[in-house]
Amino acid sequence: MLYYYNNNIPNIKPTRVRLENGLTITYPDDETLFALGWKIAPPYPEYNYPDKVEWSGSDWIIVSPSQAEIDARWEVVKSIAQKKLSETDYKVLKAIEASITNGTTIEQELSPVYIKYRQDLRDIYNNVNNIDPFFVVWPTLEEVSNGN
Repeated sequence: MLYYYNNNIPNIKPTRVRLENGLTITYPDDETLFALGWKIAPPYPEYNYPDKVEWSGSDWIIVSPSQAEIDARWEVVKSIAQKKLSETDYKVLKAIEASITNGTTIEQELSPVYIKYRQDLRDIYNNVNNIDPFFVVWPTLEEVSNGN
């Protein structure tokens, strides 16, 4: 059970409080706390990520991410996608070199697994499938090569 005073964020039952006459007592009972203006906070609500819980001064409220938080999350997602793409850039460069040397196309030199993996990453980066930036399912080379 959580208690709150003067609309402050709820906390565990106080072990020491100041009385109206200036004296303090330790381990006050609920009756004393209520007489001093303390209240029992409502139960903490269940919620789903990325929502968060805030204290309104008398109750808990569930708040969805703001547009600024969503935009910041997209920047993180794009950064991760860019990093994952850069980790396979060497494969693309090798395919370009081989295609020049062999007179073939890049698609003939680069494994379809890498082509699909990199396309999946670009789709995430560009939000082609209108995904939620808080619930990104990142492709892996193993999943792509297994046809998933």
